[in-house]
Amino acid sequence: MFCELVIFITTTTITTTTAIFIFVVVIFIVIIIIIVVNDKMPTSFRHVKRITTEPNSIFYTLLKLPDNKFIGFGRKNCQARILKKVVLNDTLDIIEDKNETFRGEDPRSFYFNDKMYVIDNYLNDMYLIEHDTTAPQKFTKIHMSGKNLSFIPHNGKLYFMHYIKPFVLYTCNVDTGICENVAVGNHQATRDAEYRGGTPGYLVKGTNNQYFGFGHRTYMVGAVMTHDVFKWVVTFPSDAATDTAPTIQYFEVEQPPNSKNICDPTCVIERDDGKLYLVTAETEDTWFKDQDYITNVYEIVD
Repeated sequence: MFCELVIFITTTTITTTTAIFIFVVVIFIVIIIIIVVNDKMPTSFRHVKRITTEPNSIFYTLLKLPDNKFIGFGRKNCQARILKKVVLNDTLDIIEDKNETFRGEDPRSFYFNDKMYVIDNYLNDMYLIEHDTTAPQKFTKIHMSGKNLSFIPHNGKLYFMHYIKPFVLYTCNVDTGICENVAVGNHQATRDAEYRGGTPGYLVKGTNNQYFGFGHRTYMVGAVMTHDVFKWVVTFPSDAATDTAPTIQYFEVEQPPNSKNICDPTCVIERDDGKLYLVTAETEDTWFKDQDYITNVYEIVD
């Protein structure tokens, strides 16, 4: 279309002003199309593997260790509030499983101030668990209701999103669990309870104030509950002295190929190849029943 219009402009006897006007309109339309496409599909996925886990265990979240291995925390059984620890190699095969367990549910994990933390994501009774890779060292109750918090370590502070829509942001004191509300710059009035937390936030490469993560959208298709993956990006002020506030963007993404009806993003990892990978917890049906509980790994393709 663009090329045809350019040919039309150059081969038709029209005024210079009209030609410039048509050219500007075409460029504007192209830019709008690019923006719309990028907002809707900024990310796609390529299935890499299924991690073989203990039967009925689910919701594994991974962190990279200094020796290029990964430590993983997962829900030992969907029926109980029990987490287990495993160790994986760089090809994401479990190479150590000593059945070491501690209290928790639907974990998330991240590094903050050179320490490892795991979240016990139990509804209205969440805990921040300091872990030293061998055992839990400290359980700190998070003084906040709900669950599925999305944590973002930034500039020596630990932030988390309490809600996605509306965008509600807090800081959390890792020693006391006390939370303080943070003023945000947009989407305070956007309400959609379908959009819920998933992974922690990860620094966007090439920036020092922008973080991305993936959440899950919970909705019904007829009588069937469905969880889809979506992407978010939070941007903090680049200058702490300015009066600007953190903002959020939302992106619908192409769903992971052949993913199950329930597809919950748990973490993003970077392997030695420099690529980023999304780990998911997946089932065909809602939890708390006898079915296949799946941990999948997808390469993130931008």
